[in-house]
Amino acid sequence: MEKNNSQSTKARPKRLSTSAERILAVLFGFGFILGFLLTPLGVETRMNEIRTLAFAGFFITVGLLIPLAGLVALWLRRPRLAGVLAVIDATLLFLTAPADQALFFFTVSPPPAVTIGEYVLIFVGIGYMLYGPRAYAEKLTDK
Repeated sequence: MEKNNSQSTKARPKRLSTSAERILAVLFGFGFILGFLLTPLGVETRMNEIRTLAFAGFFITVGLLIPLAGLVALWLRRPRLAGVLAVIDATLLFLTAPADQALFFFTVSPPPAVTIGEYVLIFVGIGYMLYGPRAYAEKLTDK
């Protein structure tokens, strides 16, 4: 009998997520949960004092839609898109807490729970800024 030493032509299975992608997924999940808690279904009590409904759309986009889109992008193995979404969301999160304290969005000051949540989201934004570009760059080097 002859021994076949040729290499298999089977495609290699997709590599497991990198650590940057896993951390980014945790950050997106945490950001989504905290963003949900900062809605009227959570601890936000000032919806009657909002200056315009466009700000409500801004809060929904920054707190819920972008983190959810980032999680979906990671689930669909699109870490480059997730990295871009992370940096965009981080940029917007950095603006939210100071603008809210300056009464830009509402006519009354935020309750303490909202203030704490917004400042925790700044730390999530720092994580987005650290791991979003890493997830983006790791997939560039894998090609």
